[in-house]
Amino acid sequence: MAARYETWGAGLERPGVVAVTAGAAWIDVSERRSGGQFFFGDSETAAAIAAANWARSPLGLPQTWPKRLRVALEICLNSAFPIAIFWGGELCLLYNDAYHGLLADKHPRALGRPAREVWPEIWDVTGPMLQGAFTDGAPTRSEDLQLHMIRNGRRDEGYFTFSYSPIPDDDGGIGGVFCPVVETTDHVIGERRLRTLRDLAALSRAENEGEACRLAASVLAVNGYDLPFSAIYRFDHERGEAELMAATGVRPGGHIAPLRIPLGDPDPIRGDIWGLAEVARLTPGRVAIRSIDARFGEPPCGPWPAAADEAVLFPIVLLGQDRAAAALIAAINPFKRLDAAYAYFLDRVAAKIASSMTDARAYAAERERAEEIRVRELALQRTEAELREAQRLGRIGSWRWSGRHDDRGGASPYIARIFGLDPDAPPPSFAEQKGLLYAPADWERLDAATSETLRTGEGFELDLPAHRADGVAIHVTIRGEAVRDERDAIVGLRSTIQDITERKHAQERVELLLREVTHRAKNLLTVVRAVARQTARRDSPIAFAQRFDQRIAALGASHDLLVQNEWRGVELHALTRSQLAHFRDLFGSRICMEGPTTVVKPAASQAIGMALHELATNAGKYGALSNDTGVVHIAFGVVGEGDAPHFEMEWRESGGPTVVAPKRHGFGHMVILQMAKHALGGQVTLDYAPSGVVWKVSAPLDNVIEPAQGED
Repeated sequence: MAARYETWGAGLERPGVVAVTAGAAWIDVSERRSGGQFFFGDSETAAAIAAANWARSPLGLPQTWPKRLRVALEICLNSAFPIAIFWGGELCLLYNDAYHGLLADKHPRALGRPAREVWPEIWDVTGPMLQGAFTDGAPTRSEDLQLHMIRNGRRDEGYFTFSYSPIPDDDGGIGGVFCPVVETTDHVIGERRLRTLRDLAALSRAENEGEACRLAASVLAVNGYDLPFSAIYRFDHERGEAELMAATGVRPGGHIAPLRIPLGDPDPIRGDIWGLAEVARLTPGRVAIRSIDARFGEPPCGPWPAAADEAVLFPIVLLGQDRAAAALIAAINPFKRLDAAYAYFLDRVAAKIASSMTDARAYAAERERAEEIRVRELALQRTEAELREAQRLGRIGSWRWSGRHDDRGGASPYIARIFGLDPDAPPPSFAEQKGLLYAPADWERLDAATSETLRTGEGFELDLPAHRADGVAIHVTIRGEAVRDERDAIVGLRSTIQDITERKHAQERVELLLREVTHRAKNLLTVVRAVARQTARRDSPIAFAQRFDQRIAALGASHDLLVQNEWRGVELHALTRSQLAHFRDLFGSRICMEGPTTVVKPAASQAIGMALHELATNAGKYGALSNDTGVVHIAFGVVGEGDAPHFEMEWRESGGPTVVAPKRHGFGHMVILQMAKHALGGQVTLDYAPSGVVWKVSAPLDNVIEPAQGED
């Protein structure tokens, strides 16, 4: 696509009196009337009014106009401020020369025409306001009101500050409306654009170019009026493609903003649809304009009622670079021409993005240099390497020792924290650590390791149980190495001491959990075998596969909840909802649950879960959930007081078809009764009452309820 740029700004030259179009043929400004100048002033509009033939106008001849209208019109015509007068029941328009700029190409045919005909495109907004002032006499005032008027052949974004004030007629009624008005379009749009540029300049420094683009896009997204949509692409010249860094108003990865664009690819769908290869060669101050056609799909509208049909592409050249590093694609406001001010604003946006990307690149370079300096300093400061390492790793202390048992050595502050010592007091000597920090046998192991290192120069590593000064047991890892002088003679020992108590406890918990998982896996496999064996007894292969799959899914749902809760039990509300998930839309209406928050043990959760699955399946096929009126009520909780409280749970159906007890019982019946009974160690009943199935469970609390954490 070839780049193009259009400019506007040529004003409309108007002679003293302009011929009226055919649409207002009842005004013939070329015909002069005798009788002298009726209105004061020699403005273009006054001359047009004086010269017009008003005989066919709803206003009638000027000689018959009410005195109040003539006075108001005289004020209007002799004012340098844009003023309009709407007179009579049809609110016919009269105005002065200053009002011509608002009318644009509607002057002079608007003179004397009803306001509805002059401004049909904004009548839904201004009409009620005008009618209110004319009918009720209530004045109005509007500040920077947005009105999309059609001027010079196109709908134009405009903002206006004006008021509607009633004008009394000679008979005391309301004859018309007086309207001083000023167009504030340039001010409103200028403030809006200035705010965008100010917010771009105030962005915090980004750590990389990608973040710089995303931060800039967050500002551009706020100004959808000037940028209905935008996209920032970074050029990868080595790979010959452009990568989308950020976008506003469009879906990243869609037709308008592909995630990657092959530069110069002519494919009209997957190729260089924006012509970014050309933009990559442009220098600052040069732009490309693209028409938005069918190749881009349905473009978004942003805040406007119509989609943008053009976009401007700006090269983003970073400071010190000789070619564009990125490109800004900015859609043009469909209700505003791309004039010099608009183009300058978008150019400044591109410049701000370039500045932010330049700062981000410089910041990244600064970080790299700082990192290099830091590494060099660490290499030069070898005498403090142990302390810095201990501080960096955390929970590690360092200790220097001469090798004599009575020597206290030099300890880092964290040593005191590990062993609960007074940080302001000298550390205990090596001999004093026996019994104070280590059990005698463990101290002997440490003594042997340090002696061997002092003798041979070989380092050591020990995991030792220890205890703090307050007696709390801990576990530490001690790593030691020999210290040599300039003659390579061993003159002492240095070591790090790390508190690994939490890691030891975690290892113990993992080992315990692995044993528990192994045990539970064996139990789960036993249950699966029983389900498979019982399901296969009476069902055909197809029915077996379907029913076995459903039952294993129910068992799996309970298992998932157990895993999520780290095998500490399952909350009964969540278990019930998981087993009845295919009836989720009936909860609260036809499926009612009643019971306190109750966490059941893993074995109990599997048995109750499978029983609920079987009950729900039967209810959906034959019971209360097989029609449109049936209800299932599920209740559970702890019943009884004193020394013998127990857990009870009930499934009760009502409103379904009349229940008929089955002639034979399958595996589902065994799950509902026998499996639940054995797993819970209590009583389980199943009643096929004609009004609805009732299943009840009563079991000791210790068999069902998971104790709260911290309880025995």
